[in-house]
Amino acid sequence: MNFYFIMYPLEYYSPVSGGALATITSELAKPLITAGHSVTVLSPSNGDPFYEVGTVVQIAGCRREDVSFVRRALCKLEEKQCRWDIPYYRVYRKSITKALRGVPAVPDVVILFNDLASAQFVRQAVPSAGIFVDLQNENRTRQRDFAAADKCVEKYIACSQYIKDWTCREHDIISERIAVLHSGVDIDVFHPRSDFLKPRTILKVLFIGRIDPNKGPDIAVDAVAALRKEGIKIDLTVAGGTWFYGHNPNDPYLLKLIEKIKLAGGKYIGPITRKDVPELVRQHDIAFVLSRSNEPFGLVVLETMASGLAVIASNRGGIPEACGKAGRLINPDNFDAVVNRLRELVTNPLALAEEKQKSIAHAVECTWKKRADELLQILEIS
Repeated sequence: MNFYFIMYPLEYYSPVSGGALATITSELAKPLITAGHSVTVLSPSNGDPFYEVGTVVQIAGCRREDVSFVRRALCKLEEKQCRWDIPYYRVYRKSITKALRGVPAVPDVVILFNDLASAQFVRQAVPSAGIFVDLQNENRTRQRDFAAADKCVEKYIACSQYIKDWTCREHDIISERIAVLHSGVDIDVFHPRSDFLKPRTILKVLFIGRIDPNKGPDIAVDAVAALRKEGIKIDLTVAGGTWFYGHNPNDPYLLKLIEKIKLAGGKYIGPITRKDVPELVRQHDIAFVLSRSNEPFGLVVLETMASGLAVIASNRGGIPEACGKAGRLINPDNFDAVVNRLRELVTNPLALAEEKQKSIAHAVECTWKKRADELLQILEIS
């Protein structure tokens, strides 16, 4: 089968500047290719290297600097008339349809990410392909004719039951048309250090993710600071940028957070490339995933669990699904509960070891190979 994944505009299929969609695509592509399928990824570029998994076809991006003045004017007129959700959508749409018409291998399956508009145009370009829309977020649309795109979609694939339920309500799509496919984890890449169960004098805790109030890094920092005031020794690392591309070192929230990290005796190491994430994670004992917002799923949950970390996680959105029966779910607005849970893990080696073992047991059941097999079942491909 010929699989074609189409990156959403401003989402680059890159281990340097790509986000969750790029990671998911590259990880699903590996077992699909191993099983004998071909994988092609249509992606815009910002100059960073692409993942070396599958064949990459470069398409136009939707940054203002990518579009000429004349095209910007035409796009604005069309966007006003059709109420497209994507800036400069005209350029993006023409680029993906041109690419699909020009590929040497006719697509059997086309998977769009978070794109509620393009299925109708993909259908015109490749009439015989099965078209699927992968929903990794809560996706709203302003477009005037959503029904035209919807009728071209074979099935929607939601990253969690939470996203499925939300989409059914928001867009009045029947439940049977949306399948749930959780993300996975590469347990050969994300694995614990050899002594991960050995008690440490000073435990290392980690927040890794986007530096944004919705992600709750300040909750993690304040919890560590509270324990240090009690005289409990604990080491804190915060890693991440203000966005997965275009990190702004002068962001007011980031600057305030850095001051808090210093006062808590921790360190902020800034954005980190994808290849450096596994080694960083496995050097820690506890991970915070304390999103205030309804996180769609949370790759970081599985990656930290596979690395042998205990996870203190938010009870919002799809995070409970990512945690399974491992991890401790907490209301991120209940700061005392966060502190109490952290204190329990830091001061009770047996409880910490038990949580770490639960993390490993859960993660090994969530491999990308298993997810790829589930995807083939959803697509009804044997």
